[in-house]
Amino acid sequence: MNNKISEEARALLALDSKVALLGTTDDQGCPHLTFLSSLQGLGEDKITFGQFCAGLSKQFLPQRPECAFLALTAGMRWLRGAARLTHTAQTGPEFDMYNNKPLFRYNAYFGINTVWYLGLLGISGVQKLPMPQIAAGALLSRAGGLFAAKNEKNALSRFGKALFAGIGNPKFLCYRAADGLTIVPVVQAAPAGADRVVFAGLPYGKDLKDLAPGAPVCVMALNLDMQSVLVKGTYAGKKGARAIEIERVYNSMPPASGYIFPKAAGPQAVTDF
Repeated sequence: MNNKISEEARALLALDSKVALLGTTDDQGCPHLTFLSSLQGLGEDKITFGQFCAGLSKQFLPQRPECAFLALTAGMRWLRGAARLTHTAQTGPEFDMYNNKPLFRYNAYFGINTVWYLGLLGISGVQKLPMPQIAAGALLSRAGGLFAAKNEKNALSRFGKALFAGIGNPKFLCYRAADGLTIVPVVQAAPAGADRVVFAGLPYGKDLKDLAPGAPVCVMALNLDMQSVLVKGTYAGKKGARAIEIERVYNSMPPASGYIFPKAAGPQAVTDF
């Protein structure tokens, strides 16, 4: 990891059309991933993002300020890093910059209401996803999924399974490595029934060396329409393919973001007005 944002990395982060993720830690100690296309670099040692809706990551980050991030372009170039929350602001040059972007400047319904500032802890160089290795990993994952299928809880809906089954759909795993939260591309991942996600070690098996059986993990899958689903659970280790036992499923798409599995029992009191 580098301690400064290079010009190449800053240019990648400045793209509005990228996929960008923020990894935080939830109240149960499990990693949590949020899609944040507004993530970008500021100078050589800061990361910012603009908030226009309040998801769970904005609750988790002030309580546990160390986080991970990853950005991926349409050309399959990507980088990742780690950062720590320093402060937020609702005025200033970055606030004006975000709200002057075309997406927000001409939107009558919402704009950026808060800018979050992260101090850089480390950042990788820009890399290219190795598509031949990913294709091979996808085949291995699907073969392993045939023997690891589990459907007792039906945690994933048909839509969720389709997101994970799409070979070209970006997928990302977040876990706590020895040096903190890290995000690893697992495009090769596949569903094994409705209760498990499996993935082969190709192409980034070396980045999973600290992932031990029993560790809490999360995996986000999304498609080209930016529809997404996040699963949280426990890493079950390598028995053929690497497997994750799904315990919770989170709908990360606004305006109705929230946990969709397990389902709440009975009517729930309204507490947020």
